[in-house]
Amino acid sequence: MYDKTRHQTNKKEKDMGLDQYAGLRDENGEVQDKFYWRKHARLQVFFAKEFEKQKGDSAENTFELGFNGGDGGVEITKELLDRLKEQKKNDYYNCFANDGFFWGQQFQEEQVKAYAEQDQKFIEWAEKEIEKGNKPYYDCSW
Repeated sequence: MYDKTRHQTNKKEKDMGLDQYAGLRDENGEVQDKFYWRKHARLQVFFAKEFEKQKGDSAENTFELGFNGGDGGVEITKELLDRLKEQKKNDYYNCFANDGFFWGQQFQEEQVKAYAEQDQKFIEWAEKEIEKGNKPYYDCSW
């Protein structure tokens, strides 16, 4: 979970880098992580593109590498999941991270394989939550 007071996630990772999480929002609007990824660069590129679609002009104030914790995250919709499934099926080919050392850019192909099963579980979980009328979210900190 993103800690606005420290401008970082409350994760066990003490090293700099990309922490990613998805879940439902609590009563304070914070994403309570059901899923957690560490340096899954291509997943982050996918969600950075989705963030821009959802936020429109307000996304212009985000970093070149995409949004960061505290920017509001990405609401996960059925249509977004359809696009995510397509990207996952193609190893996130259209989501190549050109830069982002602290994102794990240098080993992004390995992370696609390492997180393949978790990505599938996440998609299935998010679909079920949407069917129940809940709104899952994705957020990150780097």
